[in-house]
Amino acid sequence: MKKLLVLALAAFVSIPSFAQSLSVSSEVKTGLIWERVEDRRKEADSVVTGIRMGSMDDAGSLDGRFRVDLVYTNADGNVGFKTRFNWEEFTNRETGFGPFWTYGFAWGSFFNDQLALSLGKLGASPWSSGGPYMWRELELAPTGGLRVEWKPSFIPGELNVGFVLNWINTGLTDAGLGTGTEAASFSLEDVLSESVIGMSYKNDWFMVRAAYRFDSEADFDRAIGTDPFREGGSLVYRVEEYALQRWVSGLSLYALGEFDGIGSEKPDINFFTRNWVFIQYAPPAFTAELQLGLEILPLGLEAVNLGFEAYYTQKIVLIRPSFFYNLFDGLISPGIIIGYANDFGNAKKVPGSAYSYFEFEPTVQANLAPGAYISLSYYWRMENQFNPLLYPPEQQTQWINLRAGITF
Repeated sequence: MKKLLVLALAAFVSIPSFAQSLSVSSEVKTGLIWERVEDRRKEADSVVTGIRMGSMDDAGSLDGRFRVDLVYTNADGNVGFKTRFNWEEFTNRETGFGPFWTYGFAWGSFFNDQLALSLGKLGASPWSSGGPYMWRELELAPTGGLRVEWKPSFIPGELNVGFVLNWINTGLTDAGLGTGTEAASFSLEDVLSESVIGMSYKNDWFMVRAAYRFDSEADFDRAIGTDPFREGGSLVYRVEEYALQRWVSGLSLYALGEFDGIGSEKPDINFFTRNWVFIQYAPPAFTAELQLGLEILPLGLEAVNLGFEAYYTQKIVLIRPSFFYNLFDGLISPGIIIGYANDFGNAKKVPGSAYSYFEFEPTVQANLAPGAYISLSYYWRMENQFNPLLYPPEQQTQWINLRAGITF
């Protein structure tokens, strides 16, 4: 019994030192949404109206978001782990929406922080696109991997270059790869051909980071028994400039994007890109931002009944200005977001139309504390639909969202 008491006391005494090295952060967003989607036709079944839980503030498509991040670092500061859990459906039912283990990996930093290794279900990439809209990381894989980062100290600024070894595209795992003859048909060369390389560099004037994932024939198509082909590589990037803030306080400029299907044997099916540029001016009194986007989307329509294949590519230019004013030292922030998009190319939804969609979203937000808010938004959108059976082609969407969020 005495030994048990000593062990219990030792465990109790060790808890504070462990807790000092463990940080917990969380993000919770939810609310109520009333939504109405209506085609311009007059049929009653073209109107869909409903109310549900959820938040339109980048919180998933279900009830909202409950996210927990755990970061542990040992006393020497050179070994630890990072993990993230994410819920988007607030229920006890067994579904595919949560809780979701986004990532969980151990990391080590060696040689005066010039070499870093990460092992496990990778995430928190130093070479990701970041947000908004994308949050893209190329090393994410359900079966885990190894990330190697080299951060040389003799180069001015902060340079990070490295590579990732992980499993092949996630479709293979979904198709049952990992056991049986399917796994045996893949070689080391196949795995290496799906690896990731990345880099980031930051100094007082700018920051740039990018990652590229190679592609081989050994991915989803082989797993499901179809003819293998190279679907193409993937690239993500982010660029931020810091020079403008030296002359105009509150002015910033950054860009981000993603490319899929680079070098694909069938680019009409696989090539996809999204690119955004953000110009923001945020003095104490208000925040004004202009967002400019370009997207190229493969629709991949096959006219097999006519005896041939026809593939279409939709190209979209997007403009999204916004303005929010800060009242009562930032306690209340009323503002509006306006969006306009026009498509072109051989898959333009409505030939001759002056728009693909236009939208606006007025919002009033109360900032209750740092990281805590409640807001009310109304959203209206008119969009052309790519449907030859629908005429007039417009679809009108409206929603009202009372939402709240807490981040700590």
